[in-house]
Amino acid sequence: MIKFITILALIVVLLFLAPMISGNQGLLHIEIASYVIETSVAAGIVILLVFMLLCYLLLGIAGWLLGVKGGLLSWFNESRTRSADRKLARAVRAYLTGDFEQAQDCAEKSLKWSSVPEVSRLLAIAGGYRSGDTDRVIRGYDLVNSDNVDDHFAVCLFKAQEFIARKEWSSALRIAEALRNTCKDNHQVNRVYFDALVALDRYAEIEENRELFMREGLLDDGNYFRLISSRIVKEVKYHNDVGVLKQMMKDLPRDISGRTEVVLAFAERFLELGEDDRAFKMTAALVRDVGNREKVFSGIAAWRSGDRRILELLNELSQEEKSFNHLAAKANMHLVLNEPEKARELYDVLVREDPRPLYYIKLGQCFQNSGRTEQAALFYQEAAKLAYLA
Repeated sequence: MIKFITILALIVVLLFLAPMISGNQGLLHIEIASYVIETSVAAGIVILLVFMLLCYLLLGIAGWLLGVKGGLLSWFNESRTRSADRKLARAVRAYLTGDFEQAQDCAEKSLKWSSVPEVSRLLAIAGGYRSGDTDRVIRGYDLVNSDNVDDHFAVCLFKAQEFIARKEWSSALRIAEALRNTCKDNHQVNRVYFDALVALDRYAEIEENRELFMREGLLDDGNYFRLISSRIVKEVKYHNDVGVLKQMMKDLPRDISGRTEVVLAFAERFLELGEDDRAFKMTAALVRDVGNREKVFSGIAAWRSGDRRILELLNELSQEEKSFNHLAAKANMHLVLNEPEKARELYDVLVREDPRPLYYIKLGQCFQNSGRTEQAALFYQEAAKLAYLA
């Protein structure tokens, strides 16, 4: 309507100015029955404009008298608004009946002229979310009013959560960091921020924001120590200097350096680097702790290096320990000490009684170390099947 009025006004101005500029006022002759009206073109245009203004004024007064909301302007926009509201009503009905895709379509079409654009905008986003068309919802960011900070925040948070669901951790982290600059106390933003940091192994930031995450209920002492321990375990595997490892152990807080998984990681790495005595003492101390034995046995069952004294210690416990993890630890010690036949006997029991992908892999290694590669391949395939089914 605005474009139409603008074009009409431009035409009227040109028709009014053209005769004035040319010096010829022209003649407008109107004859109705016995009535004849003659006037100049410029005067005729002025009369037409006055007549249009009177019509608009009468329409406005009629709208006011009839109680039409918006007065004069509503007469021009009401038809489009009614049409948009009908589309919005269809969108609501489609959403309630489960046709979320149609709900999104109708809500988007109603947005421009809707009498309640906020409802149209939110229903379009919700419809896309429920229909599973997340790409379209993210593109729906363009529907958001740039002046509405709350809308921007909600859609950005939604985008970050979708990136989390897709495991696009870096993208989610960038959005979360930006949102935290505007609202650090929002629980959902902190949740996205925490999940992305954990997935990306950004332990330094987790430590830096430990109090915040604990206050938000995203972190407690238990999982905090597990997270930090997992970082230490990963770092230990890549150090080749015994002196660096010793200093690292010394510098760690006691509540971290004393955790079973951390001690096992250091013991295994010391064993690989030739520090057998230190590795044995650390391992023996863990094994003697009855409450932690299962975790220790499970760790030793995956080691790539071994020590005869550790095997003897495990054999001493055979009378009191009957668990599969204890048997797997003994079998792995035989395997890494190059005793594949003894290891195979134990792994045969394990795959029969407690089949796991690790046991099939280890059994395959027993056959491979004995030169029977075809049989080894069969066990590797079985391990792959179990891992796939898991």
